Amino acid sequence: MLFLCLLFFSLTSCTTSHTITSNILSVQQAPTSRLTYVALGASDTFGIGTDDPQTESWPVDLTQQLGAGVRLVNLGIPNIHLANALNVELPIALDAHPQLVTVWLAVNDLADQVPLSSYSHDLDQLLTSLQAANPQLRIAVANVPDLTLLPHFQNVNQQLLREQISAYNTAIASIVQRHHALLVDLYQRWHELATHPEYISNDGFHPSVIGYLRIAEIFYQVLQENPQP
Repeated sequence: MLFLCLLFFSLTSCTTSHTITSNILSVQQAPTSRLTYVALGASDTFGIGTDDPQTESWPVDLTQQLGAGVRLVNLGIPNIHLANALNVELPIALDAHPQLVTVWLAVNDLADQVPLSSYSHDLDQLLTSLQAANPQLRIAVANVPDLTLLPHFQNVNQQLLREQISAYNTAIASIVQRHHALLVDLYQRWHELATHPEYISNDGFHPSVIGYLRIAEIFYQVLQENPQP
């Protein structure tokens, strides 16, 4: 972990786009940064489903929508669970001293049957740690979209899946509200997925390039609807 943190500092001392050799961590730094934005997440945040995750992930799209002078630190790691992100992604996020953090860490936990009590504890711990470091930090947390619309989940019990999604999203909403963070309700705002199959990549699970662009638009809309005081 110390190695990752030191490597992060070496990356952020430069003024161009960089990626750790494992292609896990991506840092894009504007010549003069007015805002540091950290994206915490898994494969969806990394950009799996595109030909070039470093330029076609939704955090990159959101960074462009936020305007000039934004430094992006994309910490998305494929297959990661929230509990692991606390140890791997969170320390680097704190070292970046961001003004904006997005969190989309829920789908893997749900799909891999992580107990809701454990997930809820970890999400609360994540938000607590971020806010302890910067009480003025803007945090936008996404919930679980309607996975029943994805080809990857067509062979599972649909009723049970809906119940699991509902339970996760209820917990996420409660924790986000308690921390006065912003909820990005992908379940409600991305229902257009039902009529836009092109939003999903060929793997039937991850968004496509245009799907990621739509997700970025939803995050941006939430930020615009809830301006910082």
